[in-house]
Amino acid sequence: MVARPIVLVVEDEPLVRALAVDVFEEEGFEVIEAPSADYALTVLTAREDVNVLFTDVDMPGQLNGLELADAAKAMYPQIVVIVVSGKLPSGFSGVAPEARFMPKPYRMTNVIQMIRHTMAERSGLA
Repeated sequence: MVARPIVLVVEDEPLVRALAVDVFEEEGFEVIEAPSADYALTVLTAREDVNVLFTDVDMPGQLNGLELADAAKAMYPQIVVIVVSGKLPSGFSGVAPEARFMPKPYRMTNVIQMIRHTMAERSGLA
């Protein structure tokens, strides 16, 4: 049996997070939820098996989504990072070049397609 890819969904808006979680689960992903980048970093520290980081930029707490993306790429170079925001964040170009940006509002079908394509590229299947 092939393991399901694990996605860490980081979003402070509960309804937006719940929608993303539902769609990811329907698409066959195992999902871990985090209401903040700070909490997500503790998850990443404890779990080495996260394949995808799907994070908003603006959140309460010490870290924002860009800082979380940087930390995740430093810890796990193969992790797929999708950053979402209402506008392209000014610091996005400083995030690892492999990170992808998805503007809000987004369609989850586009997010899923982007993740699957990026994962296939990483595994040499694209």
